[in-house]
Amino acid sequence: MPRIAILSDIHANLPALTAVLEEVRKSGITEIYFGGDTVGYAAKAEECVDLVRHHGGRSVLGNHDYYTNAVVANEENIPGGNGWTHNPVWAGVVHAARTLSPDNARWLADLPGYMEVPGGILSHASLHFAETWPYLHTSGDAAPTMDILEEKGYGIGFFGHTHQQTFFTRRSAAGVIAKRVDYSKILLPEGAVCAVLVGSVGQPRDLDERAAWITWDSDTRIVEFRRTPYPALETARQILEARLPEISAMRLLDESTAKRLLRH
Repeated sequence: MPRIAILSDIHANLPALTAVLEEVRKSGITEIYFGGDTVGYAAKAEECVDLVRHHGGRSVLGNHDYYTNAVVANEENIPGGNGWTHNPVWAGVVHAARTLSPDNARWLADLPGYMEVPGGILSHASLHFAETWPYLHTSGDAAPTMDILEEKGYGIGFFGHTHQQTFFTRRSAAGVIAKRVDYSKILLPEGAVCAVLVGSVGQPRDLDERAAWITWDSDTRIVEFRRTPYPALETARQILEARLPEISAMRLLDESTAKRLLRH
């Protein structure tokens, strides 16, 4: 099987998505899977959904996608009062719901909760208690999902949601375990049980402002954590121009760039 790319948590960040897709192209990868949360936080939901669909549309449902679907179905699902306009989650969700074309909204509403990928399975947050979108921050958090990966025979699971790149593994019944090859690569032997967190294209939360994604080669069994620089200042300006919460822009930037943006 050829290498695939897995991109998650784009969050309507068009400059980041465009940069990553160009990097994927230069890497010679033609198969791309998406881990959900195409929308939310930033300003370009419609454009990002268009690009995801143009690149195959193989995506699972994320929690921001789910909330957007709820608002598209009925705006009474927006929290009462005006407090939501200052909440980065709800402001981004409502902006997405109000700017998506009917066709793209229908596509978002039809996304599955999980899908098989070469050599594993892809879901947004977890395989356990999926309807509550739990975070896999620790090996303890990931243990119930790893139970399912082993019991169902998937072995390898790919997840977004935390906006961080890491992995959780344990010695499987087959006696094997995933291990780090170097700083950016991990080896997942046949029979290994491993939950791989692919990071966020549109809003990394690990002190590295570059867009995060992975490649997976099911022949060599190697996952590579990738980072791609992009013009985050452009995304931040788009967020402010759309009158979305300032925090959604500032968290994309280093402190000095954020101060410079606010002065202007």
